[in-house]
Amino acid sequence: MNNIVSGTLLALMAFTLVAHASNGTGKSPVQVASSNNLAQLGHQSQQERLPVLLVFSADHCPYCELLETEILKPMLLSGQYEQKVIIRKIDTDAASEVHDFDGQKISVQDLMSRYKVFVTPTMLFLGPDGKELSERLVGINTVEMFGGLVDDAIEVSLHKLRGGNPGKLASRQ
Repeated sequence: MNNIVSGTLLALMAFTLVAHASNGTGKSPVQVASSNNLAQLGHQSQQERLPVLLVFSADHCPYCELLETEILKPMLLSGQYEQKVIIRKIDTDAASEVHDFDGQKISVQDLMSRYKVFVTPTMLFLGPDGKELSERLVGINTVEMFGGLVDDAIEVSLHKLRGGNPGKLASRQ
């Protein structure tokens, strides 16, 4: 499935799921979980053989809200990504320290420097050791096209973790 078709389907799914799941409140019942313990995420990633999609986000960032509302929450609501990726965010405004993939405490600013994250939102696709598995996504452009880019990055990450042919990945049973 090409990026545009995949992205369009994801956008339509997002609109439908958020509209129906919000119960008229305008807020989705599902939230993107924050994480301050990357070592725990790394362990989960290794156990489940899933990449970690780690989003650096900020409260004051309208693009972060767009990414969460139009891409991430619909991914979580659909259930189709549970066996493909672990989705977490680091709120750069709220968190001051995190446990890094090696278990050591590190400031969020130092973590951002280590990964060369200069703007929010930035999406990293990481393995159990915290190394990037596929090309990061910085900012957000056209939602329809962006969904396809996210899907492609997840597929590349799964391929690197599990081996095999991208597009024909064995699902976790």
